[in-house]
Amino acid sequence: MRDAMPASYCTLDHDGCVVCADAGIPVRVVSVEGDDALCEDAAGNRAQIAVELVAPVGTGEVLLTHGGVAIGRVAAQEEDSQ
Repeated sequence: MRDAMPASYCTLDHDGCVVCADAGIPVRVVSVEGDDALCEDAAGNRAQIAVELVAPVGTGEVLLTHGGVAIGRVAAQEEDSQ
């Protein structure tokens, strides 16, 4: 995971304002339970993320998140180039 995403990305433990930061955070899905997934960012921080907007979601997928909600998927080609 750490090799796939540059450390310059924001992380899940960033304590800035979710509204003002306006940053999407790429995360890898560790496990899925219903409409939530345990995800890990490039720094190794883990958090529960709501995934109902991008369901179905599988373990190992890379999602773009904002404010604890998955808002998109990172395509395999984009993931490889990072």
